[in-house]
Amino acid sequence: MISEDLAEIRLQINGIDDQIIALLQLRINLVKALKPFKTTLTDQAREDEILSKIESKSIKDIYLAIFEASKRELSCYKESH
Repeated sequence: MISEDLAEIRLQINGIDDQIIALLQLRINLVKALKPFKTTLTDQAREDEILSKIESKSIKDIYLAIFEASKRELSCYKESH
């Protein structure tokens, strides 16, 4: 029974991971689409607005990493286009 519960939980986590991966890829594509509109790499007010909606420290840390990855992606994209 425990192993079935474990397998079910892992299956659910795998499904969530698949959704997160797809959404992060979509987010990166949208970040690239911002290129013509960006005058600076960081919009601190926007980042603060997003972070203010999050209670969990762990999720805030994840979002900070997403912001940094997005900036790197946009920076590389700007240099190559």
